Amino acid sequence: MAKLPTDINMDILSRLSVKCLLRFKCVSKSFCSLIDSQEFIKIHLKRSIETNSNLSLILSGTPASILPSSCYWNGKIFSASLDSLILGVELDHPFKNCKGETLMIDSCNGLIALQNDENDIALWNPATKEHVMLPEFWSDLKDNVYVVCDGFGYDAVNDDYKVVRLIQFGTESVEYTEVDVYSLRTNSSRRIRVDFPYYSPRPWNGTFADGHVHWLVTNNPEDDIANLIVAFDLKSEEFHEVPLPHLENRNEVLVMFVGTLSGRLYFCCLYDHSRPVNVWVMKESWTEAFSIPRRVGDYVKPLAYSKSGGKILMDNCEYVNMLKMKI
Repeated sequence: MAKLPTDINMDILSRLSVKCLLRFKCVSKSFCSLIDSQEFIKIHLKRSIETNSNLSLILSGTPASILPSSCYWNGKIFSASLDSLILGVELDHPFKNCKGETLMIDSCNGLIALQNDENDIALWNPATKEHVMLPEFWSDLKDNVYVVCDGFGYDAVNDDYKVVRLIQFGTESVEYTEVDVYSLRTNSSRRIRVDFPYYSPRPWNGTFADGHVHWLVTNNPEDDIANLIVAFDLKSEEFHEVPLPHLENRNEVLVMFVGTLSGRLYFCCLYDHSRPVNVWVMKESWTEAFSIPRRVGDYVKPLAYSKSGGKILMDNCEYVNMLKMKI
């Protein structure tokens, strides 16, 4: 029986789900070698992004509309379909048997950076169930740590996944800032002392989009709300500023969020009254994409588009609700 050329095999296999590919690895050594190759992995990832396929929603601290509230936290992580939240499936992850909470730092290209209460970090592929434990590149932290914010993303130029730890040192206030950058490609890290005249009103982990990890910050240490975004370029390992969209009555803002929708950075904020939440998406500049109805007291933010793109999944920190998009 004649064999198909490698490029045709690649094209056929790239249309399959990861679950099917894991089965095909058992067919022959040549199939296993092809599926494990970096060239095929990139082709499969590119097709998945272009066709909006092989998508799932990974949740920690799962909302009650998917699973009973008794399943909250306790290190549990679940997978659910973006278009049907009827059933959530608990996943085996690297920290499942560890005590305490497991946080998802961020995700990129099907990989998730996880952190447990012991400050261990792992890069995990929930589709293949493979993971890599990171060395403790932050182990020499001094006692006067003031703020720590983490981030994770992909450096496309160097074909490298990187974990970033932004550390601000001081006792009663920030005195200086350093950045730890871990490279999966080289399995090494380096610490950089940076000129960083910013402060984190809420030390949340960063959001990866377009080759950068983004954090909400302020340049005024007295502010309790951010006034700009700083972006860390994973290629050059330098910071630059991203202005916020124009906000009316900024002094009435309760909290701000940044995240990603279909790979693009988004920004939204909640006011101290029942004003609808406007969501801006970064294209070449900020574009107001849609609005979310909100009741007083609800913390509302978008999570993801449905596969069809006609709906958006919202999180209000108490339950998950599917709303029609208003474009």
